[in-house]
Amino acid sequence: MMRISQLLFLLGLTSLAMPLMAGATKGAWHTVPVFNQAPLEVKIGTYSEGANPDLLFAILWNDGNNNRLDAVRIPAPYDGTGITSTSLENTATLFALGDICTDGMNVVVPYIKDFNLEVSRYNGNSWSQSTVPGTTTNNFDNADCSQTSDGMFLSTHDLTDSKTEIYQSTNAGGSYTFYGRYTSSGPFDGAIREPYASNFDDRTLMGLNQLPNGQVRVTHTSTAGPSPNFNHTPIELLAPPNGFTFVKEGGARFNGAGVTFTYNSQGTARVVEFPEAGPFSVVERDLGPINNTGSQFTFQGGAVFTFFDMDNEPVTTKALWGDYWFFDSFNGAAPTAVDPTFPLSGIGGPVDVCQLELTGEYTQETNLVVGGPRIGSDGTDLRMRQVGVDSVFKDGFESGDTTAWFATCP
Repeated sequence: MMRISQLLFLLGLTSLAMPLMAGATKGAWHTVPVFNQAPLEVKIGTYSEGANPDLLFAILWNDGNNNRLDAVRIPAPYDGTGITSTSLENTATLFALGDICTDGMNVVVPYIKDFNLEVSRYNGNSWSQSTVPGTTTNNFDNADCSQTSDGMFLSTHDLTDSKTEIYQSTNAGGSYTFYGRYTSSGPFDGAIREPYASNFDDRTLMGLNQLPNGQVRVTHTSTAGPSPNFNHTPIELLAPPNGFTFVKEGGARFNGAGVTFTYNSQGTARVVEFPEAGPFSVVERDLGPINNTGSQFTFQGGAVFTFFDMDNEPVTTKALWGDYWFFDSFNGAAPTAVDPTFPLSGIGGPVDVCQLELTGEYTQETNLVVGGPRIGSDGTDLRMRQVGVDSVFKDGFESGDTTAWFATCP
C-alpha cells in the first residue's frame, strides 16, 4: 500500500510542475565535451536499444585536407566518463550525413562518399563500410535512414535522373534492395535537402522534397505492401531551384500522430506537422529568419524533435536553427516561444537533437540532448537540460524498479 508520506511527496512534485508550460525549460544547460574537432555535420543515435544505451555522435569534420567521419561513443550517465571514438572514413568527398538507424545491437550511419550512397554499419562488435548497390554511378547528393517494422529504409537523391530513390534492408543493414523512386530536385540542384522520418509501428514513411518548379511537398507511403504507393501533398510554392549555393537543410521526426518537418524556406525556418490521417489537418508555421553568418560558422543547420508525455502523447516540439523555438504540438493557434539562454544562438554550424529520460522508481525526468559545435574553440559538445514534459511518478512503488536511462534518438 502507498505510504502517506510517499503520496504527499508526489503531490508536491505535481504542484511544482503544474505552472510550467508544456515543454518549458526547467534548468541550466550542462555541457560535455565529446570530440576535439569542429563538426561540419553531426548526428545523434544510440549503439543499442533498451535501457542505458551508449549514445553515438557521428561527426563529419575536416582535417585541413580531407573530410573525415568519426563515431564517438558516450556511455550513460552521459557526463563525459568513458568516451571513446572510432575513425570511420577519411576521404576528400564526404558529405550529407543522414539520420542514424539502430536495430538491436546493429547501427547504420548513411552518407555520401565520392557521390555514392555509403553506409557505415556497426554489428555489435565492429564497424564496416559498404556502398549501397545501385548507387555506384557517382552522382548522388543526399542520404538519410528511417525505420518501420518492415525494415530500414535508406533514402537518397540521384542527380542523373532527378529522383529520390529508396533502398530497403530487412536484415538490420546487412544488405539492401531497391524499393522505389519518385521525381524530386536535390541539394546540389539548389533544392531543399530532403529529410525522411517514419512511424515504426504503423509502417509509414514520409519525406519532404522539392520539385524543379519550386513546389515543396510531403511524400508518404505505407511500407506494408511489397512495393510503395507514393502519395504527394503540396505544401508551398517557392522559387524554382537555380543551382547549388549552399545546402538548404531540413529535418524530420515522428511526432506521435505523423511527422514534423522543418526546413529552410528561402531563408526562413519553417515547420510542417503532417498527420498520418491525411493532409486535412496539416499545421504549418514560420518560426523566423535563419542566420547563415554565425560567429563561428557561415552556415546554419536545423533539427526538430517532438517530446511525448508518459501517456505517449505529443506534448511539445523543439525546432533548432541557431535559435531554440518550441511550441505545443499540432496546435496552430499556440504561440511559438523562444529560449533566450540557448548556448548555440548566433554561433552557426550543424545541430542535432534527441530525448533522454531518466526513469526511476518514483520519478521520470525528461531531458533534451543537443549535439553541436564547441563555443570559442574547435570541438563538438553534448549539451543537455531538463524540459517540462513529465517529472513525476511513473510506475512501481512496490515493484522494485531501478533507475535507468532511455533514449529516443532520432
